[in-house]
Amino acid sequence: MKLFCVHYAGGSAKAFQFLSKILPAELEVIPIELPGRGKRNTGKLILNFEDACMDLVTIIKKRVDKEEKFSLLGHSMGSLLSYEIAHLLQKEKYSLSHIFLTGTKLPYQFENKSLIEVSKRNEEVIDRITKLGGTPSELLEHPYFLKMYLPVIKADFHLIGSYKYKRKRKLDIPITIINGKNDPLANNDLGKWLQLTSNKVEVLTVDGGHFFLNEQKEFLSKFICLNLKREVSICK
Repeated sequence: MKLFCVHYAGGSAKAFQFLSKILPAELEVIPIELPGRGKRNTGKLILNFEDACMDLVTIIKKRVDKEEKFSLLGHSMGSLLSYEIAHLLQKEKYSLSHIFLTGTKLPYQFENKSLIEVSKRNEEVIDRITKLGGTPSELLEHPYFLKMYLPVIKADFHLIGSYKYKRKRKLDIPITIINGKNDPLANNDLGKWLQLTSNKVEVLTVDGGHFFLNEQKEFLSKFICLNLKREVSICK
């Protein structure tokens, strides 16, 4: 089974490379990324949320057949993208079997038009990154970071700011929510998440903050493995 992984704001496919090293070979980890970073660094940064979704859906469609079961994993901005991508793929009757959303809140809580203005101001963007933790302060002040990574983060803030939640038919896909106990952005309200799918929902909290991925690599890998073991012969 393939597991497509969608990065957080300012991130790239590298954010999930650790899964390839830990998960069994039967589970193919495919980190995907938006243009303007990683292996797609020559591409133009995307500022519109719907365009970002379509960009990633195109990548996924090239890697799976409609009848082939696969899963999605997204962190923070990547969780929102994964949720909306799931709707697009379900509508086209692709065999998406599970969605793992980490470092996340409810989709409609991401709607924040003011982020477009925030994205234009370096100091405010850096301040918000600092408050989320996970990025050393000395790195945030480094000229290389300011030149290479800050433009990507600003573009992603703009992208999130362009998001408009639209009520739609429920998903019919299991959803697993995993959030850090100290994440200020997280929403772990099981009742609210159950309103978004007609299938099962599991909400889990682990030690750590918004970027708990950095500290919970082994746990996350084992948890994903155990959740997907019914689909393929893995994690025996």
